[in-house]
This record gives sequence, C-alpha cells and structure tokens, in this order.
Amino acid sequence: MNELTSEQIAGEESGDKIVIYWEREYSTAIAPERLKLDFMPHRPLLSGMSLNEQRTVAVEGYKVIPDDCGPVRTVGQYGWLIRSPADCKIRRTTEGVKWQAPPILPEERILGYKSFSGTYVDLILNSGYPKLCCGIRFYYPKQVGLMMKDVPNHFYHYPDRTFFVWEGIKTQEYKRTPNMYEWLPDYDAFTSNFLLQLTKPTTIKRGDPIGIVVPVMLPKQFALEELKRP
Repeated sequence: MNELTSEQIAGEESGDKIVIYWEREYSTAIAPERLKLDFMPHRPLLSGMSLNEQRTVAVEGYKVIPDDCGPVRTVGQYGWLIRSPADCKIRRTTEGVKWQAPPILPEERILGYKSFSGTYVDLILNSGYPKLCCGIRFYYPKQVGLMMKDVPNHFYHYPDRTFFVWEGIKTQEYKRTPNMYEWLPDYDAFTSNFLLQLTKPTTIKRGDPIGIVVPVMLPKQFALEELKRP
C-alpha cells in the first residue's frame, strides 16, 4: 500500500492543527506543493512608505502591480498546487473531446488508474468537458471541506493559458472515493481530478500548474450577521 504523507493546517496551538493526508494513485504523479506564485520579493511596497517616499518612487517610474496588494500576495501562497502528471493535448471536436496522452503503465499503477484523461459527459446534450486525472488522492477530516480551484489570478501569472478550472468543494456529502484505511475512521477521500474549460485546443506539459486545493470551513460552521451598533 502506498505510504500516506501528511499536510497540516495551523491553528493557534499545536493541538489545534488539522492533518490532511495525501498519496499517489500512480508512481509518476507529482507531489502537491505549497503554492508560491512568483512575485518580486525584494520590491519595496508602497504600504510601508511614507507619503514623501511614495512620491519619490512615483517620480522615478514606479508602477503599481498586483504584488503591492497584501491580500493578493497572501492568496498567491495559500493552498497546495497540483501539477500535471503527463504531457497531453486536448481539443474539442464535433464528436466530443479528443485526448492525446500516454497510458499509465501497469508497473506505475498504485490504486488502479489506467489513464490520465477523463471526460465529464452529458449524453443527452452530446457534450462533455475534459477531466485531467492528476494522480493525487487526499484524505481529509469530516469537519472540513477541500476546495478545488483555479490558480489564483492566473491571467497575471499565466496569461497564455488556454483553459480554466471548474471550481468545486469536496465534502462528506459528495463522497465518491472510498477511504481504504481503518486507522482514519473520521476521514473522507477524494481524487484531484480537475474539470477543465478549454478556450482553444490545449497542450499541457508534465509539471504545468493545473489548480490548487484549499481547506475550507463547512457552511454549517459559520454564519453571517449584520453588526448592530448599540
């Protein structure tokens, strides 16, 4: 059996950390990694300057970029990045979605997958969307959900991308993947298969960033209320 690797969500104390496990579904899958989008780490931020300093750098040709926004910088380093496990070409034809991708060899299969490619199909409307199987299976505790989403601000970091990721949240209410480990009784499992929206025929290389996985709270765990001033 493939050995599980853990990731943690930090709480205020070490005992508050929620552990999320992952494993490969085939040996060639690329391990998830902390998202760290490339900004300009040594660039001076306007938020740390006095008004006179801001005027000085403006005269020198300083141009505002998204990295100047604290929340944009934070979201660019939040969650786990999932990369493509193989080179593949995808295009839409009158007959549906067409793939060109190598097979998963028998000796590479750990949890039974035979193909990197899949399709979410509507047989009634004769339409479909390509689904890229990235080969990472997560195990998450039932008190959280895992959100699969596009790389944040991809129009800035990857302006030449020819696809978008359909975003969704996996919770225990929509479990489809079995948890095979008795020592994880309060965990559910899901596979990092990303549903893609193509803007044109697309070529994806092994190692290309596809999307991210982010832990989220469940709707029942919070409420939104208007603040009433006394």
